[in-house]
Amino acid sequence: MKKALLLLVISIVFQSCFSYKAVENKSSEYEIGKSYRILHGKKTDVVRIKTKTDSLVIVDNKFEEQQFTIKTITKVERRKFSILKTVGLPLSIAASLVLLFVLTY
Repeated sequence: MKKALLLLVISIVFQSCFSYKAVENKSSEYEIGKSYRILHGKKTDVVRIKTKTDSLVIVDNKFEEQQFTIKTITKVERRKFSILKTVGLPLSIAASLVLLFVLTY
């Protein structure tokens, strides 16, 4: 039972409350201050938009300011809070553990 409780606590602590939704790679789609996961070249970064123009995006990435042209960005995903991941995952794990406990005894 202690191992099951430990597993439940670890699953709650290490889960992600956010998911990423794909958006079009246009300057009008970016919102200043929002977080995005961008793929440029073969590298993926999670960044926060600082300023934008028609062809250039200036972002904060790991406490550094970086500039990207919109043409070099191949994929953009907007970060969004996920209620299902926040509440559903721990509840389903807890229900599974309870069901396992009931079935074994």
